[in-house]
Amino acid sequence: MKKFLFLTTLAICLAYAVDAQTYSHKEVYDQEFTFTDGIYITKDDMINNHPIEKYRVESSIDPESLIFFDQLMSQKEFTLFDNLGNKTTIKTEKVWGYCSGGTIFINQNGYFNRLGIIGSISHFIGIKIITSYRPIDPYLGYSRWGYSPTPISTAESQQYFLEFSTGKIYEYNPTNLEMLLMSDPELHDEYASLPRKKKNSKLFYYMRKFNEKHPLYLPVYE
Repeated sequence: MKKFLFLTTLAICLAYAVDAQTYSHKEVYDQEFTFTDGIYITKDDMINNHPIEKYRVESSIDPESLIFFDQLMSQKEFTLFDNLGNKTTIKTEKVWGYCSGGTIFINQNGYFNRLGIIGSISHFIGIKIITSYRPIDPYLGYSRWGYSPTPISTAESQQYFLEFSTGKIYEYNPTNLEMLLMSDPELHDEYASLPRKKKNSKLFYYMRKFNEKHPLYLPVYE
């Protein structure tokens, strides 16, 4: 089986080349903006639009594959070259996210979810882990500590907000949106004054309204 392994010296040179990129300016995010493909080890890599590019990763996956990052993130760990050209092993569960084909995916509860709407307040559909307990079975649930219920974990779809400037994730509900709107007192008070039912139906509307008033500025590098 053919392996697509990069030579160590080449990877080191490329690592230095990537890090040699310098900050140029900031641009307002719109549909024409292109995020740099690569791996976000931390939230700051995403916020700064400065991921680790695939040429710093040592892997047998074809680097020209359109699903390179998807395949890489399906592994438990991978190896890359750090800023000094040294090999570093990264556990995939610790990775913040990645960008592939200009689309951002963030790690939440062990799943990489596509960031559907990008703005100062972003939105995505992720996974929420729900834990429930079976009733105590007096024949099967006994242990030396006594009877205990059996936990059952299930994964359910859940909508979330992402505050782009901090990387903080919040469940998609009126309480959290009110908190996220606090930096705009006028918009916050307008939303807060709505009846409860209307708050639920206007979540998307006020998120978009906030993003229009407070556009997202992203760094661009040379």
